[in-house]
Amino acid sequence: MANRKFYLYLTLVTISTGFLIAASIESTKARNTERQNEKQFQQETQLNERILAEKKENHQLEVQLLELQRKVSQVEEALAQRQSEAAEILSELEAARMMAGVVPVSGPGVIVTMQDSEQAAASADVTKYIVHEQDVRLMVNELRAAGAEAISINGQRLVSNSEIRCVGPTIIVNGVKSAAPFVITAIGDPATMVGGLHLPGGVMNMLQDYVKIDIQEKEHVEIPAYVGDGKMDSSAS
Repeated sequence: MANRKFYLYLTLVTISTGFLIAASIESTKARNTERQNEKQFQQETQLNERILAEKKENHQLEVQLLELQRKVSQVEEALAQRQSEAAEILSELEAARMMAGVVPVSGPGVIVTMQDSEQAAASADVTKYIVHEQDVRLMVNELRAAGAEAISINGQRLVSNSEIRCVGPTIIVNGVKSAAPFVITAIGDPATMVGGLHLPGGVMNMLQDYVKIDIQEKEHVEIPAYVGDGKMDSSAS
């Protein structure tokens, strides 16, 4: 009988101990789970705070970037304006230099060669069949009217104050004497200039029966720079 009670108590103690151990394990698990949840919450909170801070920083950087882009755009616009103004000034300067004849030029154009007619030797009036300065001047004026940008006569560049004068059988351009044939080089659109020279009642109709004129269209001609009045230079020296 005593043994039965002992085993009964032992069984109760064992069961109670098992319950206590199980309860302790569950309690420990619960506490661990709570701690993990709390730690995860803290981590999530810190992560959210970091994300918000980075978003704020990114926004500030975007604002700074927009401001820098605006300043860069202003600088680029200012540079473009200055470049445009500089290009315009350079273009005007180049045009002025070309008009003044101080730089050599090249491009498409025509070469007009004027020389005395073969009839001059047999004619009673020789002067009727030789090239005079007014003939050369008339040809130059027609070329200018047809859009010639630059003209030279026997290598002498014509500028605004250039004179074409006659001295006996020669003409003087920029103080330099030249004899026939007179080679007139003009830069511009070849077809337009040739068309202008052949207009009805124009220079070719007026002169072709009296002097010999040859016109050649060229893809490339060269005209030297104006070097000054040779007469003035020689008198100054």
